Amino acid sequence: MRGIVFGVFVATLMAGGSAAAATRIADPEAFVREVYRHIEKAPRDYREPDDIYSPRLDALFALDRKEAGGEVGRIDFDFWTNAQDSEISKVRVTSRAVEKAPSREIVTASFVNVGRPEIIAFYFEKTRDGWKLDDASSLEKNGWTLSLVLKYGWLDEQ
Repeated sequence: MRGIVFGVFVATLMAGGSAAAATRIADPEAFVREVYRHIEKAPRDYREPDDIYSPRLDALFALDRKEAGGEVGRIDFDFWTNAQDSEISKVRVTSRAVEKAPSREIVTASFVNVGRPEIIAFYFEKTRDGWKLDDASSLEKNGWTLSLVLKYGWLDEQ
């Protein structure tokens, strides 16, 4: 599974154009807040734009798909919710700039999913095409880093 998929609405809203337009993230915190608003409102009604990732992360998703050979790859959960199913509440999204690096930003989302608290950090990088998601990681016990799971899998059974 490639992670949460969210509505064309989100892509359209953040791109400021039609559903066919490229997704342009102007503000990473607002983008993440909107993703979670949509997940909270309609957890089963989402569709992911495939153009929100940095070239590095996009290449890792492609590698995972290729090595999976049509089967489920190394990511068998939704990295936006750290679960296969979601019923989220109490969402809080914050962001901070990376010191001495205005082209990078960290957005943190904390929420409760099916009674379990979660904290996920999203690492954005500014490109000429706008902000792109470059990585994500769970900050909870037994956490994960998306890029490492995509390339190397899990260290142990999760």
